[in-house]
Amino acid sequence: MNTVKQKFSHLGFALIAYLAIANVLGSISSGIYTFIKILAEMISTASAGGDLSKYTDLGYITSMSAGLASDPLMLVIISMLPGYFIGVPLTLLIINAKKYRDVPLKGLNLYTPYEKTMKRDLSVKEFLMFFLFTFPMGIIGSSIGAGLAAIFTRLTGFDMSNILDSVLVGMNPVAVLISTVILAPIFEEILFRYGVIGYARRYGEWNAIIVSAVIFGLIHTNVFQFFYAFLLGVLFGYIYVYTRQLKYTIGLHILFNFFGAFVPLLISPDTSLTPALAIYSGLQYFVAAVGLVFLILFIKKGNLLKTTEGSPVPGICSKDSFLNFGMISFIIVCLALTVFISFSNSVLESLM
Repeated sequence: MNTVKQKFSHLGFALIAYLAIANVLGSISSGIYTFIKILAEMISTASAGGDLSKYTDLGYITSMSAGLASDPLMLVIISMLPGYFIGVPLTLLIINAKKYRDVPLKGLNLYTPYEKTMKRDLSVKEFLMFFLFTFPMGIIGSSIGAGLAAIFTRLTGFDMSNILDSVLVGMNPVAVLISTVILAPIFEEILFRYGVIGYARRYGEWNAIIVSAVIFGLIHTNVFQFFYAFLLGVLFGYIYVYTRQLKYTIGLHILFNFFGAFVPLLISPDTSLTPALAIYSGLQYFVAAVGLVFLILFIKKGNLLKTTEGSPVPGICSKDSFLNFGMISFIIVCLALTVFISFSNSVLESLM
């Protein structure tokens, strides 16, 4: 196996480890919380002389568990925190394993002293310009994903629509704010920009951006979300390489999730197309159109970073970054999880 394949194969297995750690710890913590809540209800029912027979009905327990998962703030936070506070640091340590280091950096440090000197600040104008770019990327990606999800749903019979929307519907707004607008952007940027790009950028910065974006799209395990996550991943990766600072990508990620997920939920909690939501959506499309024009002009002016000279991956992206055992395994795991989650969601909806 050549050096590039070895490097990215290790990355693929490190991300499989992240999926395993985050899902196992999240399932254990949320399972314990759900068990305690159900047990408390059973004790309360028994104390009141109520009928406990319903707790032997699998359909009722499943329905009750789904209800707990979709609303209380504590369950949402409890299921996410282990993956973020334990899974992300452990994954960064695996990524930065001694055998695969290109430079003598230890622990969670993926910056060389030289790279720290390359940091640059964005002006307010530049930051707002990049924020404007998120709108067309989000809408174009969502449209592609929605179209493919509709085709897959028709062909397979499984609901492949936006699972994120179905999870957010009826969810406590505070839970959405904490989980989707605050926690997710911070830890996703740490892992996928600081971790993945920090590990891969010496093999070509554009290659690292593309690899990070593909991983970011796949790890959402949702056909609907893959394309806009990929496009946003390219943008955030570019900004991170350009500035060498996470604060900008975290800020843009927070703003995108706030205006893309949180505000629509406040306007229409059940996502039904109310007049207010229609106006807001129309405004988003208008801003996206303006953003697309500015994005095209930005590219045509030749403002994009050039490919890294002298790197092991001289072009924009190398097939060796993906065609290796670790990355292929990671892609298969993500696709399997996508199918499993979609199937589980369809079964759960049929039971409720």
